[in-house]
Amino acid sequence: MTASKFSQICRTTLIVATLSLLAACSQKAETLKLSVTQFGTATQAAFDSYGTAYGAQFSSFSKAPSAQRDEFVTNMTNFTGTVSASNIDVLIDPDGAKIDPSVARQWQDTLSGLRTQYQQFVAIFDNIEAGSALGASAVTQSGPILEKLRGQLATITGDFTKNPPQLLAKRSTLIAKLNAIRADKTDDQDAHTLRYQLWWQDWQALTEAEKQMQTDTLRKFVSANTLGNRLQNQIDTYAKLDVASLLSAVEQGISLVGDINKMSPQELITQGTALAQTATN
Repeated sequence: MTASKFSQICRTTLIVATLSLLAACSQKAETLKLSVTQFGTATQAAFDSYGTAYGAQFSSFSKAPSAQRDEFVTNMTNFTGTVSASNIDVLIDPDGAKIDPSVARQWQDTLSGLRTQYQQFVAIFDNIEAGSALGASAVTQSGPILEKLRGQLATITGDFTKNPPQLLAKRSTLIAKLNAIRADKTDDQDAHTLRYQLWWQDWQALTEAEKQMQTDTLRKFVSANTLGNRLQNQIDTYAKLDVASLLSAVEQGISLVGDINKMSPQELITQGTALAQTATN
């Protein structure tokens, strides 16, 4: 065998080995992206639910359009001041809890900023070129970023667990209704008793809806935290993992979320409290 042929065989072997290695790296990176997508989707779902729960605090009981119109006409008939941007919402819907526009904008900006942080983390993996020699390095460098985001997510979850949003406007309406029943001296005892019983049913329905809202949101946060913790382990040990291990991690993540979906409200509160303690340690 001539030296040139030997050299050509060596180059061919090297090229094949390099292509095989790059293909394996590409497959690993693509498989890891599945777990990253799981985490990204879970965090966005949690923030969506949080935003909905926050807004629900200020929503009043729904009314028929005709009832809303008649109430507005009555309010305008009795109103002696000047209509302005600051009082028009109250005239239209006096039962709705009002929030300062600047506070509402600050909340929306905060929520938008949180979403962006987690979206940017997911984008790190979208931008890793398939088979790139820098891919493994980029994965490693993402570890500290995820660690920071996980700490922030644990803090948010803990805060939500301790102080979940309540249906403030609806609570206020029912409390006013209860005071009106107490102040009404025209009813006899039986009528009063019946009105109290009906009010109790309304209050029970409200607190159940409130609890469901809180539980649904907390469940999403616990899921996002769990997937984030598993993703951190995959990133920290990325060099030692093969494609099969990464695929198994994705399947385990799906299974864990399924288990979380079966948790009772009290179990979720326990999880959320534990996350708060972890975030402060």
